[in-house]
Amino acid sequence: MHGELVQARKRPRIVLLEDEPALSRLFEDCLHEWFEKLELLKFENGDEAWQELSREEPDLLMLDCEHPGLTGHQILELLIKAHSRFAILLTSDLFDQHLKLYSAQGLKFAFLPKPFTFLEFWGALNELVGPSDHAEIQALVKNTG
Repeated sequence: MHGELVQARKRPRIVLLEDEPALSRLFEDCLHEWFEKLELLKFENGDEAWQELSREEPDLLMLDCEHPGLTGHQILELLIKAHSRFAILLTSDLFDQHLKLYSAQGLKFAFLPKPFTFLEFWGALNELVGPSDHAEIQALVKNTG
């Protein structure tokens, strides 16, 4: 490497709350297309996801609205009270009426209601977490943005 220091990218830690198994697998596949390595914690229950979020903050929370346990809205309220500053990707149109409130409370989020395309999803990842580890995927997002 001719004496150059190559800085390794931090492996992003992502919490995914999605109770539909097919969507959860699709999200996981898309995340692995974007990142070479990541730590992905998947939950179908809001209570379990909240326990993990309370234990350690992720780099990104992907949040559906309706699922067993705490709802997406309840989790967002708890995050506001906790002054959380990590990125959140809201993946349900049921958040639509509350976006101004969440924004005014200082949450860092993107709103991407289902259905959406791979490119839209990767664009949100680019905005919230950073560029892809794969140049060809990053180029696709850059060329459509």
